[in-house]
Amino acid sequence: MVSLPSARWTGRAIADFYAAHTGVILVQQLLGVVTLAFFLAFALALGAPWRRWLLVGTALLAISELVTNIVAVILALTNPGPDGAHAWTVIEDFADEALFISIAVFSVAAAVDEVGWVRAVGLVVAAISLLRVVLTLFGVATLDSLAPIAFLILILILSVRILMGLSQRMPTSTPYS
Repeated sequence: MVSLPSARWTGRAIADFYAAHTGVILVQQLLGVVTLAFFLAFALALGAPWRRWLLVGTALLAISELVTNIVAVILALTNPGPDGAHAWTVIEDFADEALFISIAVFSVAAAVDEVGWVRAVGLVVAAISLLRVVLTLFGVATLDSLAPIAFLILILILSVRILMGLSQRMPTSTPYS
């Protein structure tokens, strides 16, 4: 859809961008929330309530995704001035970095109990996500597209393995029984 501005942009450019793309940004954020609901169901199917680090990764990912959504909606609906737009975008950039750190945690936790090659994919996705965070701090956007695509590939692999009965399944009893 649209790539959102970063805090490296001027406040005026950020404010103009949100004013010019309000509708698309709102649709994009709504889709992000809907997708998050499906992601949470997926994490439950992986056994997040019974796997501590998977639960942590899921919670961190959900929170950081919601923060990025909320900040973008605030920017789109409130039409802040340049200084306000820049300040909100700084918050959004931090939330975006937290999102990719959360993706790294989730990727390792989701793949840790899988067969070797799936664990390797999880580690590669985590490494790409963390490298994206580091590169972004230096203004390098090389992995901005690759990191989310790699994460989607891992989700697809885990989904297929669940559907085929090859993946770690959610326990049928409560963890305290």
